[in-house]
Amino acid sequence: MKPIFKTFLSAALITCSAFIADVSALKPMASNAVMWPGPRLILPPTAANEQPIQLQSVRINGDVAGVSATTEIDMTFFNPNQRVLEGELQFPLLDGQSISSFALDVNGTLRDAVPVEKAKGQQVFEDIIRRRVDPGLLEVTTGNNFKLRVYPLPPQGTRRVVIRVAQSLANNHYRVPLAFGDRIGRLDLDIRINGTSSAPTIRESPIAGLTFSSSLFGKSGTHRLQTSQQDFTRQGLLFIALTPADSSLVQLESFEGKNYFVADIPIAGREAGRAIPGTIGLVWDSSGSARTRDRAREFALLDAYFKKMNDGEVRLTRIRDVAEKTETFRVRGGDWRALRDALQATPYDGATNLSAFAPDAISREFLLFTDGLNNYGDKPFAQTGVPLYAISSATKSDPTFLKHVAERSGGRFIDLTASDAADAARLLLTTSTRITRVHSNEATDIVMASPFVVAGRVQVAGVLNGSKGALVLGFLHPDGSQQTVTTLLDEALASQAAAQRFASLKVAALDAEYTFNRSEIKRLGQRFKLVTRETSLIVLELVEDYARFEIAPPSELRAEFERIASSIKAQKRTAASNHLEQIVRSLEAKVTWWNHDFPKGEKFQSTPAGDKAARGGMMGGAVDMVRRMEPPKPPESPAMRAAPAPPMVAAPSAAAPQGLERRRTASAKQDAGDSSFATSSTTIRVQAWQPDAPYAKRMRAANANELYRIYLDEAPSYLDSPAFYLDAADVFFEKNQRDLGLRVLSNLAELDLENRHILRVLGARLMQATQAALAIPVLKKVLALSPEEPQSYRDLGLAYAKNNEPQRAVDTLYEVVVRPWHGRFPGVELIALGEMNAVIATHRVDTSKIDPRLLKNLPLDLRVVLTWDADNTDIDLIVMDPNGERAMYNNPMTYQGGRMSADFTGGYGPEEFSLKKAKPGKYRVEAKYFGDRRQNLTGVTTLSMQLTTGFGTRSARDQAVTLRLKGRGETVFVGEFEVK
Repeated sequence: MKPIFKTFLSAALITCSAFIADVSALKPMASNAVMWPGPRLILPPTAANEQPIQLQSVRINGDVAGVSATTEIDMTFFNPNQRVLEGELQFPLLDGQSISSFALDVNGTLRDAVPVEKAKGQQVFEDIIRRRVDPGLLEVTTGNNFKLRVYPLPPQGTRRVVIRVAQSLANNHYRVPLAFGDRIGRLDLDIRINGTSSAPTIRESPIAGLTFSSSLFGKSGTHRLQTSQQDFTRQGLLFIALTPADSSLVQLESFEGKNYFVADIPIAGREAGRAIPGTIGLVWDSSGSARTRDRAREFALLDAYFKKMNDGEVRLTRIRDVAEKTETFRVRGGDWRALRDALQATPYDGATNLSAFAPDAISREFLLFTDGLNNYGDKPFAQTGVPLYAISSATKSDPTFLKHVAERSGGRFIDLTASDAADAARLLLTTSTRITRVHSNEATDIVMASPFVVAGRVQVAGVLNGSKGALVLGFLHPDGSQQTVTTLLDEALASQAAAQRFASLKVAALDAEYTFNRSEIKRLGQRFKLVTRETSLIVLELVEDYARFEIAPPSELRAEFERIASSIKAQKRTAASNHLEQIVRSLEAKVTWWNHDFPKGEKFQSTPAGDKAARGGMMGGAVDMVRRMEPPKPPESPAMRAAPAPPMVAAPSAAAPQGLERRRTASAKQDAGDSSFATSSTTIRVQAWQPDAPYAKRMRAANANELYRIYLDEAPSYLDSPAFYLDAADVFFEKNQRDLGLRVLSNLAELDLENRHILRVLGARLMQATQAALAIPVLKKVLALSPEEPQSYRDLGLAYAKNNEPQRAVDTLYEVVVRPWHGRFPGVELIALGEMNAVIATHRVDTSKIDPRLLKNLPLDLRVVLTWDADNTDIDLIVMDPNGERAMYNNPMTYQGGRMSADFTGGYGPEEFSLKKAKPGKYRVEAKYFGDRRQNLTGVTTLSMQLTTGFGTRSARDQAVTLRLKGRGETVFVGEFEVK
């Protein structure tokens, strides 16, 4: 038997929304004011007998200087339970906010984070927690949404996290949410307002009696607010109104030999009403994430818009995973009730694929209602040719994307979370002063926060060549008049935030066309220690880990880092040079197995697993040969279960297998839901997996014309459940409602932003539904999120092959072969190599970049491949042949030559069963859930199994199935081959 795992980790999910909400034009006391949610702690659903993680203390230090603020949130979490937990802190920031730094306590001392490439940061974090060492990782997900992963939260112990948020205060509003769930043991608040003679005003506060103390120095001074609260349970918002400055404020910082400035310039902006065209396009994001939008605010804005339109035509296009057919509505005398009823009846379901929008040539203006979090498809958003106004009422959004698509068209972005109804209508129904020109003889690399005047000010940043200079701005007013404003850059305040503010504005500008600017965004993030889509911030405990992963450490560790780094680099070079030779030797051993003539006649009599002596005479050295196939694995920790691989030896010379062909042929595909098909001699049958959940039974019993309504009725109870959408999609496919099945399935892209495990499941299920073209963008995202995992390349390569892109398939699969991988992925190179050679054998491709020693196709009668979605999980593939013998991890070679690949105990598979020549009879395929060592809760494990006949030939046929396992020890029947 396999050793029993000790499960020592579980999950804690700590959710926080918007630490600091700087809402630009909000009227704070209005009845429809936006109330921004604060942190809340969620207990894992499987640990009902345990206590929630406690927020022991929070210290908030705010420092406002001129037009900028830095807010430090210092949190101490206490784990009252008897087991180690991993924590994840999730929070969105608003437009204009950015993470300036974070620190994590390591052995009782705060250690500052350092920048790291995003994908590398994920790899390092997950590698280190397997060794039970302390890391912390802060990264952006989608839009302006962030998450911080911390390990470990020790039993009966505390962890301290400090996050600093930088923001612009051009609107003279400073807001601090004080809603921290049920209770904080202690809250300390210290706010300092610098550089103004007028005391700030507290407009709103959940704590009574707060006042500022002031220290004046001439025309300026410092105003300070301090309080301490024990057992703080009140919920609310601290809203501070600042006195606006009536002159330009310039901040200057010298950073790495350059002078960075941020100029906040007052300008008397003007507004004028604009005409609403008679025909407009309304693009309505109807995806699953749109459920969280504030429909009341959106309808209030549309009401004001159509009152001004009076009479006109509205062309409505709903966008989900695809764009629906456009509907036309008439507005008469401002009456838009028919359109309103249609919008109110809209079901919100499916992924967000904004690239599906195709602007028509009739509409003279577009209104786009969305959160901007595009998560499906990979095409760019279409340019409209006429003004587009992007409107968001979602607390989680991508304001950078929405500003870009709106402003490039001549429209603008309207954030309904930052405006009341009157202000939003004013922004939508008027034109206003905007910047048309920025120039300076002494400054370069100039960027703007917005081309529009916001609250009477504009913000511009750049690099000053020297210590003095002037900035010239040209403005265009709504009446067509122009104005020029000159600001002296040498009249500046010293700052410690100007360089990061410049970099944040620069990244925002580049992020509008992220695909073309990824490298520059990465360089800026690493240089200025920013969290971007390309860079994260990481804290490691051991200096050896900084050196091993080539991450520049904090300054206090630099000397020891340099000493260790040189020897580690030499070791890596040696390992990389040996890798290819190891693969060549492994392939030679596999060829020896392929050429071996295994007996097929007499039935094998079962003997105890591992009793090679009873079979040695019949099989010769074949068993030992197979055990030498895989590359050697590095030693694993005692907690890891795996039989050690024997040393690799060179295989004897082998006869050449089937030659590689260069003919292009179409691979046969099976319709989704087809349970069996036959070749000339072999039939595949898969067991249709049907969950026993009540919702699934109800949907299966429904008539086809009632199915979607029943699904919508059940969905609100399972909005965060991947299993629900997988099960529901299967029912739609079974009932031949393909488009609805794909819509329902696409909801997986909406769950838990950038969760690569869920996205892998989505990609696998799209492949099973013969939708390779839809799977490819999903799997590209998985690869971007986890390039350190060979499955990311393998899955994408196989999708390319199914999509009739053989060259891309071969190039991508070859990456799996030639890259050295972590030891928890044993033998994945050989599996990918077989798949690559199968593509080459049946298509015309360029193989000039491939080592010719690896070009050997090994066709098979039968092949089974098992993968799964949960990391650090052990699933076993089992195939029982007509002799009654089981091929599995402890019996990797059967009497008739069935070969099982290396046992995966710490990755996602693949595990592969191969049989060159199949004896007639039935072959039963099973999967067994042995155990897991997951550090966080991902729920049940989803399996993907592919059964293939004629692998490596033009007559290859396969059938895939997706199913789930719930717990240790569960074994499920997947399907069978019947060889005639």
